[in-house]
Amino acid sequence: MALIGKIRNNPLLVLLFIGGGILLFVLSDIMNSGSSGPIGPAEAMMARVGEIEIERNDFERTLSVAGSSADAYQSRENLWRYYLTESLLRNETELLGLEVTRPELEELTYGPRYSPVIRQSYGDPQTGQVNAQLLNSVRTRIQENSITEAIEAGELPPNFVDIWKYQNRQVSTQRLQEKLSALVSKAMYAPSWMAQKYADEMSANRRVAVVRIPFDELDNDAVEVTDADVQRFIEENESQFNNLEETRQLAYVSFDVNATPEDSAAVRSLLEEAAEEWRNTPSRDDSLFALTANGSYTGTYLTEAELAPSVADVVMNEMEIGEVYGPFTEGSIMALVKLIDRRPMADSVTIRRIVRNATIPTQFTEANRLIDSLQNVLSANPGQFAQLAGEFNRDPRSLATNGVLENVTPGELQPPVNRLAFVTGETGRFYKVRTQTGVQLVEIVRRSSTTTPRAKVAYATESMIPSKDTEDNARARAEQFLAGKSSLEELKSAAQAEGYTVGTTGPLGIGTFNIPAMGNGQDVREMICWAFGADKGDVSGFVYTFTDPNFFYENKYVVVGLENILAEGVPPVAALRETVTPAVRNQLKGEKLASELSGQDLAAAASRYSVPVDTLNAVNFTQSSLAQGIGAEPKVIAAAATVATGTVSQPIVGRNGVYLVMPLSDAPTGASGNLPGARQVINANSRNRVPQQLLTALRNEIEVEDQRVNTECSGLR
Repeated sequence: MALIGKIRNNPLLVLLFIGGGILLFVLSDIMNSGSSGPIGPAEAMMARVGEIEIERNDFERTLSVAGSSADAYQSRENLWRYYLTESLLRNETELLGLEVTRPELEELTYGPRYSPVIRQSYGDPQTGQVNAQLLNSVRTRIQENSITEAIEAGELPPNFVDIWKYQNRQVSTQRLQEKLSALVSKAMYAPSWMAQKYADEMSANRRVAVVRIPFDELDNDAVEVTDADVQRFIEENESQFNNLEETRQLAYVSFDVNATPEDSAAVRSLLEEAAEEWRNTPSRDDSLFALTANGSYTGTYLTEAELAPSVADVVMNEMEIGEVYGPFTEGSIMALVKLIDRRPMADSVTIRRIVRNATIPTQFTEANRLIDSLQNVLSANPGQFAQLAGEFNRDPRSLATNGVLENVTPGELQPPVNRLAFVTGETGRFYKVRTQTGVQLVEIVRRSSTTTPRAKVAYATESMIPSKDTEDNARARAEQFLAGKSSLEELKSAAQAEGYTVGTTGPLGIGTFNIPAMGNGQDVREMICWAFGADKGDVSGFVYTFTDPNFFYENKYVVVGLENILAEGVPPVAALRETVTPAVRNQLKGEKLASELSGQDLAAAASRYSVPVDTLNAVNFTQSSLAQGIGAEPKVIAAAATVATGTVSQPIVGRNGVYLVMPLSDAPTGASGNLPGARQVINANSRNRVPQQLLTALRNEIEVEDQRVNTECSGLR
């Protein structure tokens, strides 16, 4: 009673209790439901593309059935790109009233107008035919509402419903993109004046002389690349560097794990034991020995240039047949080589053959029977070969020549036929040869008089993989280097003092899963997540580990700091300097070469720089590239089309060098170009660019709020 009395005398206490209870209830609801409060969306929403939200749970559920790559991170990135494309299209198509109706979706799924998505999933790669029977059985199951029974019976996979939903989305998205692209492309039209001008330019072919002076005629130190030069280059090419999303640049020091002399000595000891065993192995077992010793045996005769460079001269000039040589080092492996055979071999042969293809035993039996019969006929009357080849030969290479193959070089034919043609066979005789793909009747018509020494070898190899101790020592060096470094400035100073190289990555987005200088995998994701939560100049407190993709040992340990935070838009000079310096340097070299070439004619320029004068025929303004290896040089094409005949152009700084152009002659005048053909070309060129450029334009116009840093990085270090 005393407590009740106190409550009655303190109404403020009552209000606090009630208010606190309501607040706890609301917060609990927000946190548990993931609704639209200040906590929920960070977990529920993965991104917002214009008016479209991408939900995290929906994305993860789709990822479980849409993973198309063996790399989980690649699959995630592929799906993100799909969701982004789908959302960009929906923003536009919903405003325009474009949609894929249910009947249309069924037609695209079950035929007859199959979607490219269906053709890829249910089409035969060889014939392109869609498996309509399977699709119809799925359709029946859906109509009968018996999908569960089909899954329980093993006719459909357990996650079929999710797979089918995602497929429908893909079909609809692809069709919406087609519709939107068609809407835009059909609106493109070349008016008559433009088409006529283009037609006349197409017919205005000229004969042109060109001199090209490569940029490397000047050494790199002949020009100095300043920040002002880089800024000018960025401004002139702004569209190439405009970031659509915030990115990060990392500075890093890599501690590579390389085999030590002790590691190499251990591998050498293993191979020395293997060499002794191989020397005592019968020659008939050479291929088996090589393959079980991580090596190779192809049975092919190789020239000196085709052998391993480290032993090519030894194999061709010093070894005896049957001898084992090594161990020797070739790149990152240590190996043994055994000389199986060596002989001069014809550089080419001419054969004629009748090929019967076979894949199963009954087909081989029939092919054998037919080839035996043909061999008997031809042994008695060789003059019938052309007639019999025309009737029975199934070799695509020689159908049009009645079975004759001329000037075949070693290695072109299947191994059994190659050995017969170049080593064991005699000219003028017919041989039956069985291969993996059938049976052949082969005659060696002639061998070339010129020969080249060739050798048949086998290799046994061991990779020089660093030991566990070597890995541990590299990690210890990385951890010792990182200790006590609290800023990127300290890290760079220490690296310079200790002789380590500091590398810098390009701009990295939140979806990055591979960094070329390092590798891919979980440590890249953790590195990226750290970078998007760090401040410029910070150093990560972790040593990141990367694994060799072929031999699966830890091949590098990396220490990183945050070099730059690059906002949307054009990055500053410091962020792009390393990336664009080669292009800027070439531009400066070009400008210097152009000043030196000013006023010179083509012959003088060619003589000064020891380059040829190229003559190009049929040059006109509509071309996108030029012959003689010049390639895509728009400024050169423009000069070639517009400079007066017999006049040398001003020096042109192009993409691949500095050019002087002089038109030599014009096409006959008075002929007007083909107007309908020109209009068709213009329209086709414009419309073919729509599908991809349309998405790029939508991405530039529609705001994307990317929350993946919150949804993918939670819980990572």
